[in-house]
Parts: sequence; C-alpha cells; structure tokens
Amino acid sequence: FTCFFRRIAPVMAKIEVLFRIFVDMRLNFITIMKQVFTILATFAFILSSINASAQEAQETIDSTAQKLMGYAAALNNFGKALPQEKVYLHLDNTSYYQGDKIWFQAYVVTADNKPTALSRTLYVELLNAGGTVVNKVTLPIVNGRCNGDFALTHLPFHSGFFEIRAYTKYMTNFGEDVIFSRVIPVFDKPEKEGNFEEKKNSRYVVKREWEERSEEVTLKFFPEGGNLVAGVASQVAFEATDQGGAPLEIKGRIVSKGGDTKGEFATRHEGRGVFEYTPSEGDKAEVEYRGKNYKFDLPKAQEQGAVMRVDNISMRDSVKVVISKSQNLEADLMAAAVLSGGKLFNFSLMDFSEEDSFTFTFSKRRLPAGVARIVLTDPDGNIVADRLFFANKGKRGTISVESDKESYEPFDKVKLTLSTNDYAGRPMLSPISVSVRDNKNEVEARSSMLVDLLLMSEIKGYVHNPFYYFEADDEEHHAALDNLL
Repeated sequence: FTCFFRRIAPVMAKIEVLFRIFVDMRLNFITIMKQVFTILATFAFILSSINASAQEAQETIDSTAQKLMGYAAALNNFGKALPQEKVYLHLDNTSYYQGDKIWFQAYVVTADNKPTALSRTLYVELLNAGGTVVNKVTLPIVNGRCNGDFALTHLPFHSGFFEIRAYTKYMTNFGEDVIFSRVIPVFDKPEKEGNFEEKKNSRYVVKREWEERSEEVTLKFFPEGGNLVAGVASQVAFEATDQGGAPLEIKGRIVSKGGDTKGEFATRHEGRGVFEYTPSEGDKAEVEYRGKNYKFDLPKAQEQGAVMRVDNISMRDSVKVVISKSQNLEADLMAAAVLSGGKLFNFSLMDFSEEDSFTFTFSKRRLPAGVARIVLTDPDGNIVADRLFFANKGKRGTISVESDKESYEPFDKVKLTLSTNDYAGRPMLSPISVSVRDNKNEVEARSSMLVDLLLMSEIKGYVHNPFYYFEADDEEHHAALDNLL
C-alpha cells in the first residue's frame, strides 16, 4: 500500500491543482473534463500495473512454495524407497577370558525399531586386539532375530580389547558408520581356575609407533544449526577434552578483539556446555586450566545465512523452533522439515518477506522415540541449517523378573518368571533374551539395547558414557542429551 500511494500521489496533486484553477479562473468546463479524463486514464493504468506486479509477485511466491513442497515429497519418498536397517547384539557378558564362549542374540530392525523384512542374512565378525578378523559367522534372520557364538580358543591367543561387528549386506550401502560395533575386554585365562578377580592382558605387539599424549586442552565449537552468521545471535555448543579425548571440566570466557569480556561459559556434563554468542571479528575463547592459559579461535561466521534455535526442553510434548536470518539473505520463503527414521513428520513454509525471524511449534507425540532431525532449506533446496533433537517417548513398557529364591549356591537350578507389560500395565507379547552373570567382578557396561537403538545408532562420534542420558527422566539429563545432539 505504501508503494501504491507513492505512485498515485503526483496524480492527486494534479487533480487538486486543476480544481483550484477551476474555482479561481473559471476555465471552460469541457477543458477541465478533458484534463480529468486524462488523469483518470493515467490512474487506471497505474492501478493495472500495480495489480500486474502484485499478481507476478504472488505467482513467484506460489512457484517457490511449490518447489519447496516438491522437496518435501522427495524427502518422504526417499525414506520409503531406501529404508534403513540397524543391528543390536545382546551379549551374555561384559568381559571374557581366554577359552570362553561369547554368546549373543541379534536383533535386526528397521529405522523405526521394528523387525526387518528386508534382509535375510546377518554377518557377524570377531576382531582381535590388532584389528584382524579371527572369526566370522553367517546367520539366517527370522522375524528380525538370530543367535550365535564365538569361541576364544584361537592360537596364538593375545588378550586385549576385541571388537564384534554385525551387519547385513544392505547396510553396507550406507557406509561403515551404520555397522554395529562393540569393543569388549578379553583377559588371559586365570592362573588359578575360577579366580575371576584376576584380570590380566598379555601384550599384543603393536607395529605402529606409540604417540605420547599431552594434557593440553582441546576445545571444539558446534554452532546450533551448523554455522554462525554475522550479526545474528545464536547458541554455540562446545566440547572440552584432553589430547586423548577424555572429557575435561573447564570454565572460560569470550573476549573481543579489544580485550573486553563478551560472555562466560562452563561445562555442564562430561566436558560439554553451551553459551549465547553474537559473532564479531577478532573474538577469542580463553580458558584457564591447571595454571595454564589457552586461547582458541571461534568458528568463522558466514556473511549471510540463517540461524536455527530449537527448544526441546521447555515443553514436554512440543518443540519450539525459531529461525532468524541475516538481512542480506535474499530468501523470502524457506522451509523446515522434521524427519525421523527416514520419514517426514512435519513440514513448515516460512515467509520472511516482512520479518527476519519466524517461529513455529510442532508436537512430538507422533514422532517415534529416538533421534529426529530438523532441516532448513532455501528455495533452491540447499540446506541452510539442520539440528538433531531427541523425541523422548515418556510411556514405555516394563519387564518384571521374579526368582524362586533370594540367593543361590553354585550349580543350583535357577527358576525365573518373566512378564512383559505395556505402559498401561496390560500384558503384552514381546521377544526377550536373558543373560545371567555374577556381577561381583563384572566390568561396567555403559550401553544397552535402549541406548544403542535409540541414540548411538543415529549419531556419529565417540560418547564417553551414553548410558548416562537414560539414567533418569529429569531436566538435568534432558538438557545434557539436548546439548550432546
């Protein structure tokens, strides 16, 4: 409307002048009417050109929206055409000795954690401490399950950390990151039979040179959404470790080029934390650890782009997303897609023609439990920002176990009664595998079926203690998991 009135203002001024002349000079009425008709014709032309421009702009918006909707359809079809598979091995123990057998039950599922119907064969490999495959089995998959074992009797035997890998041929199409992998300690056979407190490793000859690791601090930064954008405030996650990758608890500050403190930060859990930051040239991160000062460069900010901010903590059943773009980013229309298990669950079109910020909220109730992703794209289909979050399904089934005795003597017969119920306490049919072991000398396990299928199979990189994020259902653990993702 502003543009419209700016264009007709000269015309209205002419009309005003003509009528003043008519009143003051009493000019010929016919001459005046000719002038008026000329002005009205000009006015009609302006209106038609404005309508044409508005129609053209609307057609551009519709065309862009149609392109973005096409990308959404392509994402949805991709998940259907190329479904994913995952494997979990339930091992009978957390550590082993020379001569033991490693028993396992395998679960092969799709991305939504249902028994697979894609593959019929599972390949399971055992690698020794030197990374050499020492045994391999090929197993038929029936209703998403199969089982097998490995005997630790190969010669020459070297104890150490062994690796078990499991995969289907179909999974290898997506790279090695999707293959199940578990590292387990294998000890020398006890000198005194049955003395499982004795945990010794024979030396495995490593041909590569051992690198000495210093205790210096390593600090990595992860802007929310993927990138910093000049002049746009965002959240930045960080991870502090030593040279060996072990997490460090540190405190630090953001310092400007002139030496002023712009903000402070501190780790929350296992070396990770988050801080607010608006990028500017020359900023540094400073950390003091064990009497030494460290300075780190922050990620370079893009000249133009968009920042994504996801709130997955405040509301139990919903996720709030705020998209902020730089003023120089010429993208009036963008789209955000919510994906989980290779399927599209939500798609939002955002109009930035009036504002540089857009907020939307969506429900988590339809999302399956596990890691989901929000992807922001421009009209050309380029990914502008993306973010992982955890859709925690609060109501889960339960498994209860009752034994016929409180304690057992060696070689006693053990009778267990197991029952499975859904979240409402109703009996349900469910496949179960059970391993029984003496936990007196047990090596601590830091993962489980829940952790592997819902979290570790969906992310890359090393996580020091993934089981922590499922220990409790409170805000502290939710925040730590959100920070991890």
